[in-house]
Amino acid sequence: MKKFSTILFLLTLAYTAVCAQRVITANNETLGPASRNTTRSADNNKKTKKEEAPIGLRTWTVSRFNDIDSCAIDTFSHQFHKENYTEGITGRYNSLGNMGSPRQSRIFTDRPGFNYFIFAQPYDFFLKPFETFHFTNTLSPITNITYHETTSSDDGEDHIHAKYAINIDKTAGIGFHLNYLYGRGYYSHQQTSQFGATLYGSVIKDKYQAHVRLFSNYLKSAENGGITDDDFVSHPEKFPSSFDTKDIPTNLDRVWNRMYINGGELTHSYSLGFHRVKEGQHVTFEDSVRLKLIKGKALAARLLADSLRKDSLKTKVKHPAEVAPVLATADSISQDSTHALAAAPKVLRVEELPEETKDTLPQIDVTFVPVTSFIHTLQVYSNQRTFTAKEDMSHFFTNDFYQLTDNNTFDKIRNVQVSNLFAIELREGFNKWAVSGLRLFVQHDFNHYALPLTPTSHKTFNENRVTLGGMLLRRQGKYFNYNLLGQTSSDGDSWGEFEVKGSGNLNLPLWGDTINLNVYGAAVNQRPTFFYRHFQSRFEWWDNDNLDNQFTTRIGAVLSSKRTKTRLSVDFQNIKNYTYFGTTYTPTTIGSTAYNTMSASVNQANSNIQVFTASLNQDFRFGILNWENEIVYQKSSKEEVLPLPDVSLYTNLYLLFRIAKVLRVEFGGDMRYFTSYYAPTYNPALGMFANQPSAEKIKVGNYPIIDVYANFHLKHTRFYVMYSHINYSNDGSKSFRAPHYPANPGMLKLGLSWNFFN
Repeated sequence: MKKFSTILFLLTLAYTAVCAQRVITANNETLGPASRNTTRSADNNKKTKKEEAPIGLRTWTVSRFNDIDSCAIDTFSHQFHKENYTEGITGRYNSLGNMGSPRQSRIFTDRPGFNYFIFAQPYDFFLKPFETFHFTNTLSPITNITYHETTSSDDGEDHIHAKYAINIDKTAGIGFHLNYLYGRGYYSHQQTSQFGATLYGSVIKDKYQAHVRLFSNYLKSAENGGITDDDFVSHPEKFPSSFDTKDIPTNLDRVWNRMYINGGELTHSYSLGFHRVKEGQHVTFEDSVRLKLIKGKALAARLLADSLRKDSLKTKVKHPAEVAPVLATADSISQDSTHALAAAPKVLRVEELPEETKDTLPQIDVTFVPVTSFIHTLQVYSNQRTFTAKEDMSHFFTNDFYQLTDNNTFDKIRNVQVSNLFAIELREGFNKWAVSGLRLFVQHDFNHYALPLTPTSHKTFNENRVTLGGMLLRRQGKYFNYNLLGQTSSDGDSWGEFEVKGSGNLNLPLWGDTINLNVYGAAVNQRPTFFYRHFQSRFEWWDNDNLDNQFTTRIGAVLSSKRTKTRLSVDFQNIKNYTYFGTTYTPTTIGSTAYNTMSASVNQANSNIQVFTASLNQDFRFGILNWENEIVYQKSSKEEVLPLPDVSLYTNLYLLFRIAKVLRVEFGGDMRYFTSYYAPTYNPALGMFANQPSAEKIKVGNYPIIDVYANFHLKHTRFYVMYSHINYSNDGSKSFRAPHYPANPGMLKLGLSWNFFN
């Protein structure tokens, strides 16, 4: 009844809004693509009595060097129904089944590199790094509330996300995000609960730019260790009676992982430079007066002197005789001089001009040209992971390093990070010879770690790392841009770490299309981060000070066409001393029951590994019929060390049309599939994925998951109805996405997102 009522409410909302829209206006649009000049009025009719709030929003991301990169606004309706998928929009991730559970990408090129606090990586569905966070600039305050629901009070999922953004003025904006999800889980003891709050702000002026983000996240996951027998899902006919997914026994039922991820980031820069008139404009004497009104007398003097150097401009000056001294001395005024006012003090005094002269002064479009920038980035993080259990774990884990008779486990790991980066950059484009920018930087990273030594004591570690580097970059080219980076790091104990990488981007106009070719390459020699070398807990423990540096070389290219909607990418990597987590099973008998207990270890491959990846994205459109496809091929030279599926596939077939010219509708279905392979298993004590043991391997995959959906977009509202995993069968399936962790059964999902402008 609840499902029916919710669907009826959404359909009624859509019909009511369509009718209202036909009365109010027929051409109102929602937020458009991101650009620097996104300014859209809600009503362009000057005779309208009611004035509505202006609508306009720009979003961008920033790098650790405070580089701004415009990005698409995340309020588009396309694929909105997949926004809440832990497996990703195209299903690239393996997960434990429940929303917000740990995940790992099956596509090797998507996997992150070494990280100081590696335990946060499996939760990147919820946790977003600074480089991918969207900063905002809006014409009026905007609020977005998004809600996703799986319609089951016992097994369902709820995810609500609220965003608010407002500008203080044209150059400064602030906002906040609130994010909460709760997944009850379709299998026993599988709950996830996650809450995050983020406050952010930005200032973008000619000379000074700053971005800041403060955040606090709490994540709690129940650990069930997987189901005890895969036949409950793959061969249910083996059991004498029918059962529900909640009735399937699991290995653990009183175990939890908790994480606190808190921190703040600040990146800001100050630039020295000069102002100049944009290309195609000329500055006359009257223009300089206008500039004094707007920008100040020093700028007015300089631009006037620059203009008077050009003979073609001298004949255009038609002001009183006081201009003559300026004409006589213009050639002697240097470009950066502010003495033009002294040469003609009366000419540039605006208060002496007639009012009619002031009213007719032209507008001059002046831009600031940075020459040198000074950059500072501060990042501070406080991370904590707690593993708790209130049951006997001897049937699941091989080791008990505390040697306790108590079944209660409380392992707490803490990490504090403080990173400071200082850079100086000679900017690209301040004159015709500066075709590239040059950046030099130094970075210091401090890490404090606390690992449990006993149930009541900890052992602490401190690490300092210094990085020196430089960059050569071109970002303003019309057809070709590039980025080259070289850096070396040391923590005082190990030497020889370095990273050299570069990329080039070519935009080639061809037959009315733009062909984009991006090529890249890298050579990285990096020491495995702290938790690969040291880990202490009740059930897992290692000290690996003798790990070798992992050396990776990589080359690749991406070719794309906007017109044909094609994207082809090729990537090749060679990895020496590939570092990974492994698993060992040990047969154990407790009473009359036999178990395979697990233990984890850190391993390094004894020979080089080559990984080849090729992917093709191709979209088609035939009238209202749309077909989107993604296929990824991967091959690992040592699958026992680095297992990957040969093929991963995503396809989406849907109809796109409008009702009453205002309600945008996507109606269709999609499928996610990958070939079978020995996927990494999950270790609850680590909260990480680890390779399966060679003697007890099982394959997952070779099973499609199909969804059908209806996705709607009306004015500032998006909503959808979707039935996920429609091909699920109670008679048996191979719907595992990680060993012993089946995917959720078929379920009805609903979602609603609303933008408010005020």
